[in-house]
Amino acid sequence: MFRKFLPWIAALAVLVADIITKILVVEKISYAGGYDYLGGFLRITLVYNDGGVFGILRGHKSVFLIISLVVLAIMVGYYLYEKNRTFLFTTAMALIFSGAIGNIIDRMIPDRPGVVDFISVGIDNVYRWPSFNIADSAIVVGAFLLIIVFYYAEKERKANRND
Repeated sequence: MFRKFLPWIAALAVLVADIITKILVVEKISYAGGYDYLGGFLRITLVYNDGGVFGILRGHKSVFLIISLVVLAIMVGYYLYEKNRTFLFTTAMALIFSGAIGNIIDRMIPDRPGVVDFISVGIDNVYRWPSFNIADSAIVVGAFLLIIVFYYAEKERKANRND
């Protein structure tokens, strides 16, 4: 029974961690400052993303709020209509939902310039990945898990077809 709720408990924990870390970053780190760890490879710094993923189409916060809400609704519909809801599938979708909700909440906060991103990894003057947050990480992990789910479902489908 507990296993059935585990993905949703994890998703709630991710959402709470995302909200709390964003609050702490906004309150404790100035827009121009930050903290370096691992010789600067990991940087915690405040960045507002008013665009889409990786900051594309900057300045369109409200457009991405609408897009995010529509995509979340489609994903929820897909989840509800899926007949084969395995543990891995549910975990993947729960992570995607929690990440999407975390970023949607950020976009809905009045007077906030954009989604709070604060994790930056890379080497300066070589390559630094665009800043991200816990919600973004949950979406990426969830999407990766979905790829695994689809891979094994397709593999099973081909095996059954050849029998």
